[in-house]
Amino acid sequence: MEHAQFTFFSESLAQRYLQFCNELGLVVQLEIEDSPAGGDAIFNINLQEEATDAQLEQLEAQYDEMFFGEQAAEIDGNDPAGALADACGVQVKLQSGQYTTVAIHPEIMNKILSVLSIDELQQFLAQVAEDIENPKFGPICSRPDLPTI
Repeated sequence: MEHAQFTFFSESLAQRYLQFCNELGLVVQLEIEDSPAGGDAIFNINLQEEATDAQLEQLEAQYDEMFFGEQAAEIDGNDPAGALADACGVQVKLQSGQYTTVAIHPEIMNKILSVLSIDELQQFLAQVAEDIENPKFGPICSRPDLPTI
């Protein structure tokens, strides 16, 4: 069973995302935890049941739109140069079906997203996870399993 977690730093966005999940017919749980930095709370939406590939695609698209769009605009300290945050990350699905969040420093994330789309970044990290979980040997130029663009 796949258990995905979607993290928000705004309760209103988390509640809206929870409603979106309910509209898709999914059972989710809202978990509220204290911020490790001692700031505002963190709101995690946890998927409590297996979702279809189509549902997961919808969940990820909606999350990307809300997290990287609306939430970035709500973060305290935003300025015209962009959102300022002390933490961000990208979810990657592992071979086991579980998800892990790769933490990325906000300045580095902004640089990455200036040249890659969110989908391209997720594809890149999925390939890194795949190659770590299933090591491949020999020169890269002779590997028949190279991903295509």
